[in-house]
Amino acid sequence: MKKLLTALFGAALVLSACGGTDDTPEDNAPTEQAPTEQAPTEGEAPVEGETPAGDDTANATFDEAKAQASFQTCAGCHGADLKGQGDFPPLVGTGLTKEEILTVIAEGKGDKMPAGLIQDAAEAENLAGWIAAQK
Repeated sequence: MKKLLTALFGAALVLSACGGTDDTPEDNAPTEQAPTEQAPTEGEAPVEGETPAGDDTANATFDEAKAQASFQTCAGCHGADLKGQGDFPPLVGTGLTKEEILTVIAEGKGDKMPAGLIQDAAEAENLAGWIAAQK
């Protein structure tokens, strides 16, 4: 089972590296700030990266570009569209909170989701906030 997970993880890394540029990650860092937690006024649609008022993820802020880059580690199993594939569940519409998703990232779940795929705590927190905001 470990060999299969290692192969899948390796394939995901190789696939995520395809189509990249020669720039270093620091050169590609977004210059804009993370979305604010300000809720839209009545009748206004939420801005991308923000969540509507009253939503359980309303306090979740994240850098969408960094989260999407981090998600490449997950896309090999959960699908690039977050809708799941095969035995791997979708990550959209789960109803899980940021904290619950962060726990799964850190501790894993069952025999298919290994613990600690995202080692950096800030990166994991950013990714968990982004996944929680996906509806």
